[in-house]
Amino acid sequence: MKGIHLNKYGNVHPDPKAGLQLLCKCPEFEVMEQFIARDAVIWLVPADDAETLEFFYVHSGKIQVELDEGPVVLGPGEFFFVKDLPHEVVLKSHCESKLLYLSNRPMFEESSSFEAYLYGLLDEINQKDNYTYQHSRNVMKYSVRIFERMYPTMGSNEALYNDMAIASLFHDAGKCHVPDEILKKKGKLDADEMQYIFRHPMDSARILRNYYGDRVAEIAGNHHERLDGSGYPYGLVGDQISPEAKILAVADAFDAMTSNRGYNRVKDPLEAAQELVSLPTKFDPISSQILYDLIRSGEMTLQQEITEQ
Repeated sequence: MKGIHLNKYGNVHPDPKAGLQLLCKCPEFEVMEQFIARDAVIWLVPADDAETLEFFYVHSGKIQVELDEGPVVLGPGEFFFVKDLPHEVVLKSHCESKLLYLSNRPMFEESSSFEAYLYGLLDEINQKDNYTYQHSRNVMKYSVRIFERMYPTMGSNEALYNDMAIASLFHDAGKCHVPDEILKKKGKLDADEMQYIFRHPMDSARILRNYYGDRVAEIAGNHHERLDGSGYPYGLVGDQISPEAKILAVADAFDAMTSNRGYNRVKDPLEAAQELVSLPTKFDPISSQILYDLIRSGEMTLQQEITEQ
């Protein structure tokens, strides 16, 4: 019938991995569906145009909006809109959620291109080495939890939160350049093979710098540095390492200690956290203590962090 445009998923297929779906596009507005996976974090960023308005209606699930005055949880049937946003705002979802997303400005192309790059990089890591893929997701969750406890009032730290999450998720992206026979080798690597491992943080930084800038690249590139200068690739010492890179180092080591890599003794989460606390000359004592407290209190459990792998 003229004037009615039906779509029974003939052209738009609900695909959770796609994240964002374009449902309707007109010169005056776009209608999209936003899928947010469990435990995912996304960001609302200030628009370039002061006239831009974005409307979000919660269709299913629950969304936590991190406002300056504190978090607000919205459920099905509730909504919010964004206009004249002064700084980035974090959205979290503790279960699978779907939002109806309307905008009076073109948003889909830019947003979907960004998402496509993220998923493409994750898929490349997964195809290269499944352990690295799972490890990256775990490390992001641990890093963000430690960061949240260290900086409980987000406020002006919204950009830092963004950097922390992106850097921790892609901290091992440089391993895409490590030969398979080295990356998947069971047992000790020889000196020549170790050179590939020593350079992977620099490769991660190079990849991330092109898309996310120097700050994210620095955090990811320094996740194997240690406070006493015994780390790599640069042998940085103490405050030469950023607070976020120190957090990432703790989260990275913790997941390595508690994951089965085929050749290591898997440690109990509390045992691993205690060991990190006992190494204050190598790992940031504040980050290690926060991790230990989260594990001991039950606020963060290993099973909770790996259920979506």
